[in-house]
Amino acid sequence: MKLNGFVGAALAALFVSVAYAAPVATDPMAEKVLAQMSSAFKNRAWSGMMMYTRGEQSVSLQFHQDVVGGKTIERIERLSGDPIQVMRRGNWLLGLYPGNESLRRGHNLPTGSMPALGQRIQHIKNHYTLELGAPTRVAGRSATPITLRANDQYRYSRRYWCDNETGLMLRSQTLNHSGSVLEQFEFVSIELGAPIDEDTLVVDAQGMQVFRHALVENTLTESTPIIKLPKGFMPLGQGAPDQEIITHLFSDGVALVSVFYEQVAGPAPEVTAFQGPTRALSRVLAQGTDYFKVTLVGEVPEALLKGLLEQIDTTRLPGLIRG
Repeated sequence: MKLNGFVGAALAALFVSVAYAAPVATDPMAEKVLAQMSSAFKNRAWSGMMMYTRGEQSVSLQFHQDVVGGKTIERIERLSGDPIQVMRRGNWLLGLYPGNESLRRGHNLPTGSMPALGQRIQHIKNHYTLELGAPTRVAGRSATPITLRANDQYRYSRRYWCDNETGLMLRSQTLNHSGSVLEQFEFVSIELGAPIDEDTLVVDAQGMQVFRHALVENTLTESTPIIKLPKGFMPLGQGAPDQEIITHLFSDGVALVSVFYEQVAGPAPEVTAFQGPTRALSRVLAQGTDYFKVTLVGEVPEALLKGLLEQIDTTRLPGLIRG
């Protein structure tokens, strides 16, 4: 996967993952800080410049967020390399990429809802160990680092630096099992509080391919073909049931995993891919004379994706796809 495509996907994923990144804690003070971080992202107007780093590659990003009429409007623009933009307004997510000027409808993206704070803390503390660090500085502001250290091989550790005054997340890291940083987002400058000029939140689609995705908040109520979920993971949401590709979303309260199901004409080789912490695994499964492609994507180790695939009951796939 090329970097520009990956960064576009990373920007879109950030809109979802930030909302689910907090609050998770076993320490009362850390719980307070992370809860503040979660509400700060939802309720504040702010803008800033951020560096995204993966390995030896990095790109600069410009963020804008405002709250208009009780609804959050967000825009991310890539400042280095190809001019990729991602914008969320209400229940729509727009992705703009260089290419022939066009407007296309993308797949519906499920969002789902996390359990209440108290339930979530009790759930998460069984799978992560929380460590509160000493205050430091990020983007010229005082911040407190909080580490969520994974207790098993099925999830990555996370580290967040939360602004001491506002609770905004100023830096985030995803760590592998040896402690190496797989991916980092870090603000280098940020402006808080002032409403953002309306023109800043308008995208220029001239000469761009525009993909328009509906954000669907549907609880995953239908039967999943997965017989047993990995420890700690729970159903979170699903896409619209009338789509050619059925989407289910799962989470352990921190990590997100999307599972896509679609009927295909015949067998195909298994495909794996990864960029930083994001892993993808696709396999075609047979049920009688029918074939179904199952694709799993998430910021989780490959072991978790393979474990999910092994738990799929193929007899449930025809009913899932055909309704």
